Amino acid sequence: MTSVTTPFVAIENPQFYLDDPWPTFAWMRENEPFYYYEPLDTFVITRHAHIKEIAARPREFVSSRGIFLNDWKYAAMQAASGAADDGENLTDMFFPKGGEQVGTTDPPRHTELRRVIAPAFAPRALRRISDELTSSIDDLLGRITPGKVVDWMEIAGLVPIKAATTLLGLPDTDIKKVEFWSDELEKLGGDLTMEQLEAAAREFQSLQKFIIEKAAEKRKNPGGVDLLSVLLDSELDNDRLSEANVIMFAMTVMAAGSDTTRALLAGFAHLFAMHPDQWDLLRADRSLVPLAVEEVMRWVTPARAFGRTAVVDTVVDGHEIKAGQRAYLMYMAANRDEAVFPNADRFDVTRKESAQQLAMATGAHVCAGAALVRLEAPMLLNAMLDRFSVIEAAGEAKPVIHVIRNSWSTMPMRFHA
Repeated sequence: MTSVTTPFVAIENPQFYLDDPWPTFAWMRENEPFYYYEPLDTFVITRHAHIKEIAARPREFVSSRGIFLNDWKYAAMQAASGAADDGENLTDMFFPKGGEQVGTTDPPRHTELRRVIAPAFAPRALRRISDELTSSIDDLLGRITPGKVVDWMEIAGLVPIKAATTLLGLPDTDIKKVEFWSDELEKLGGDLTMEQLEAAAREFQSLQKFIIEKAAEKRKNPGGVDLLSVLLDSELDNDRLSEANVIMFAMTVMAAGSDTTRALLAGFAHLFAMHPDQWDLLRADRSLVPLAVEEVMRWVTPARAFGRTAVVDTVVDGHEIKAGQRAYLMYMAANRDEAVFPNADRFDVTRKESAQQLAMATGAHVCAGAALVRLEAPMLLNAMLDRFSVIEAAGEAKPVIHVIRNSWSTMPMRFHA
């Protein structure tokens, strides 16, 4: 009888994700759905059903002990140095002291924080920014000369920044500054030294100063309906929302969401250039646009994975996980799970199951800005369909070298009317 040797899956190596990881993920789902990554005492979860179950148990699998691999590496370094556990993780270096992140708090506090920001993502609030975003998208696409090479990443990056700054009530913000802040924040999940991460955290602090200045201006004219005004007027714990939390929420909206949405919107050009038959299907039937957006999310999965930490001994589908061990939820692998997505390696804009994709996470920690993403993505896709009959690659798209981010730094394209 031949024994099967479990391979070492280098989840901390960004190159692993660029070197066709799909056969490895398929093997993991079939043979090691709770793949044990010993360096970080972590189980890598690749099946859709298992990720859904873990995400549905946020009191057993918490986010407050870090969601990035770097958080856990930082904790191990602190322990090895003999430093006392102060309850903070690496992510806290990037944000104001006393601020609470929606993404790294646990219920019931997590629910209370989401309640504070919910009005900014309500249908009425989103309708407020729709007209301005439509105009911005029309202007951006109008800059494209049919047949001429354009770097699509520049356009894909502008749309979510415009959406975020309009949502916050800061429409005239310097685009390059927002891109810089977003890139610095994304270094949290990068393959960097501690010195590089500390430098990124210092650079990111300039966003904090910017938000404080803008908040001071908003206080002089209270009663606005934008998110920053809503935050300044919100209550938490029977008191006015703290300045640290106002800054925290605004920083997160401006920087954290723009990069992942940029990747999704970049995927429109990248995938439809690779699959022109699917573009033709969309042009013939616009009712497929919502499914197409979900299918692009499934394929791109801008944030490949996030982690949780077990705080009690527990069992998932018969597999024991001890308190203190981690679960790394590999969304990109789950988004190719054949048990949910038949012919998962096929890009198909008619796929009914695409709405079950996990690109925006699931459970209590599903993306707080999902409604905004689902506003801007169809708007851009429909505008592209209005203008262009053919999308083609004009060179090789350059991927971002990163553990978590699935995106591109440049993407030369041609668009034909």
